Amino acid sequence: MTGLGRWLVSPAGRRRTWGAGCAPWGLLAEAAAEAHGRVPLWLDRPLSIAPGLGVSTDYASFAELVVETSGSLHEAGLARGDVLAIVKAHNIDVIALAQAAARLGAVPALLAPDFAPDTIRTLLHRLGNPVTVADDAAITRNGLAFPGLTRRLISVDGPDAGGTALDQYRGHRVPPPAPRAEHELVAVTHTSGTTGVPKLISHSGASLAGQSLVQVLGGRLLLGRRDVIATCLTTAHARTLSGLATIAALGLPHLAMVDPDPASAAPLMARYRPTLIETFPNVFTRWEALAEDPAAPLANVRIFLSTFDAAHPRTIHRMLASSRRRLPVYAQAYAQSETGAIALSFRLSRRHAGDARHVGWPALAFNRVRLVDPSTGAVLRRPGRTGAIEVRGPGLFPGYLAEPERTAQGWHDGWWRTGDLGSRRMDGAVRLQGRAVDAVAAIPDYLAWEDVVLARLEELDELVILADPSGSPVAVVTTRGDRPLDAARWAAATSDIPGLGPPLVLPWEQLPTTATWKVRRPALRDQLFPHDRTTGGS
Repeated sequence: MTGLGRWLVSPAGRRRTWGAGCAPWGLLAEAAAEAHGRVPLWLDRPLSIAPGLGVSTDYASFAELVVETSGSLHEAGLARGDVLAIVKAHNIDVIALAQAAARLGAVPALLAPDFAPDTIRTLLHRLGNPVTVADDAAITRNGLAFPGLTRRLISVDGPDAGGTALDQYRGHRVPPPAPRAEHELVAVTHTSGTTGVPKLISHSGASLAGQSLVQVLGGRLLLGRRDVIATCLTTAHARTLSGLATIAALGLPHLAMVDPDPASAAPLMARYRPTLIETFPNVFTRWEALAEDPAAPLANVRIFLSTFDAAHPRTIHRMLASSRRRLPVYAQAYAQSETGAIALSFRLSRRHAGDARHVGWPALAFNRVRLVDPSTGAVLRRPGRTGAIEVRGPGLFPGYLAEPERTAQGWHDGWWRTGDLGSRRMDGAVRLQGRAVDAVAAIPDYLAWEDVVLARLEELDELVILADPSGSPVAVVTTRGDRPLDAARWAAATSDIPGLGPPLVLPWEQLPTTATWKVRRPALRDQLFPHDRTTGGS
């Protein structure tokens, strides 16, 4: 299958015909507008590159913005084969910039603005000190105006922080589209950086099509023309790339949020009444209180979809209970940026979410999974045995940018090493035990125990169990509203967990998190125990 999965299996509507071997990722916005017309697109904040669009726009206007911006970038000197680094506050104008660059045959590299300045500068060096588009906050915070760090620095806000204003390049001729071939590099994202400097992930047209295919087919099966999609995702994440392709193919009204604060998200969801909501598990956890919101912002949701990380059972239960639809579904995709969705699971019960560490069936994501002995690499064929998870599938990435040796280390006899530990059930479902680098020897099933304690203590927003320098388990928690935690309730809730003492209570803002708002456990361990540097990698 060519042409970005034959324009993602040719959804209904008008279709532009792409040439064989073409991967028109940079033309998706135009193709979606051509196929579906002026479908509503709502935002939770105006776009930095087009504040005049406001927060209520449509597919066609977004496509026009992409085309106009490609002309601006061309005038700024961006050419086919160049890399365009994008470092700005999360919003879908990150995607507009990425699409505009890809339309020219350039390669957009999406960098999360939340990384430490040293990390941002390191990634820019790895990208070859490219043309960079940033906002003034990122320029100032990361010192992006330092001579030689970028080939050209363009600011979406103006010249005050040291970049050239993007507006200076507006109004120039728009060159004809020149998308890259399906086998070529079309975009760059990065790993979460949970254990060090993130790795840069290459995406080809073929790998993005492979990651998007299961989403599009699932959307066709489960969604109709009356459905409304809402997302709350970080726009520098790989999920945004495949998600863009999915939304473009389905052509449904879309509420695109980037602020996970319940106070921001609830009024928008109450107004637009989405029927499918996708965000990361930790955001759904923050939204648990919305189940009691008098405006019932989640009442119309038929499908709750979380990606990449396993959700807590309490969160699944609360989300399903907040819907007033007859049979709401909580769908969970166990995924990685390098692979796309690895396995899918579905939960229907409002009463009991079951073991949330059962992350689903690889076949539903068009993948194959095997478990191997972490020490010997021998394949573990008996169900129930814990091993290292390896995967094969259509969405596997081409490799880490400019790191062929590290890429080679990730392959094992044609299978990709995920770095996760887990087991298989008799029915083939995968049970996730955790990252190998995060293992807590005293509590091997630490993720499951975190789920248990969160279910017992509703006042907790987050719980992370780590190993201290001596190997003993230590708990770090955040509480709702930063309220004090009752020591007696904690002791009763954890009495059956060996060796776990009183927790360290922190505000959520002090937890180091990834682009999916997942706690970076090695970074948290370094934060708590700065003189014990036993972790590495990226």
